[in-house]
Amino acid sequence: MRRVINSEEAGARADAMLYVSALFIAAFSYIALTTNPVYTGIGVEDRAPELEGQVNNGGNSWTDFSLTDNYDDSWNIEDGGGTWFAIEFMDINCGHCKNAAEEVQVRSDDWMENRVITNGDEVRFLAVSINLGIQGDDYNRENIKNFRNNYEHQFPYLDDLDNSNRDVWDIPGTPIYFLIAPNGIVQYASPDSTDESIWDAMERIIGTSD
Repeated sequence: MRRVINSEEAGARADAMLYVSALFIAAFSYIALTTNPVYTGIGVEDRAPELEGQVNNGGNSWTDFSLTDNYDDSWNIEDGGGTWFAIEFMDINCGHCKNAAEEVQVRSDDWMENRVITNGDEVRFLAVSINLGIQGDDYNRENIKNFRNNYEHQFPYLDDLDNSNRDVWDIPGTPIYFLIAPNGIVQYASPDSTDESIWDAMERIIGTSD
């Protein structure tokens, strides 16, 4: 009799374990089927990596900045009300960056001052000053400010002279441009685009009434 009882108890425990296991499998299967994981990277449709440090937006002060603090995971194009980021990785001694600086000034001023985005979004610009070790001006904050002011840029510059963000974003050279949607998803990456500028991409992607 004891052997029969022990067998029944063991069978009951085994049934319970199978039931619990089935619940876990069902739960994980549901999560896998209903969740759309987004890869963190610098390609189009990736979630942009963190970009953080101190920025200068004129004057002598430098303030903390974190790109991910500006993400709105609930944003969608229909409801709007979010903030797009147009980001340029640049070097103060890069000849190509200097050649592009005047156009950046004109285009960024146009987007910030003249454009009305149809869904109520806004566009912010950010330059990330990295250190490629190019001969020229010393790599320091004063010369970052000088570059910004010389080209009359009306947007913040982030100090990345230690290349900490450059390494995370895997930036091989400059200038390189990204357009990040308010939910943190990369919508344009110049390394992936050989026939479209960031300005053309912004015209295509962000609807305006002007």
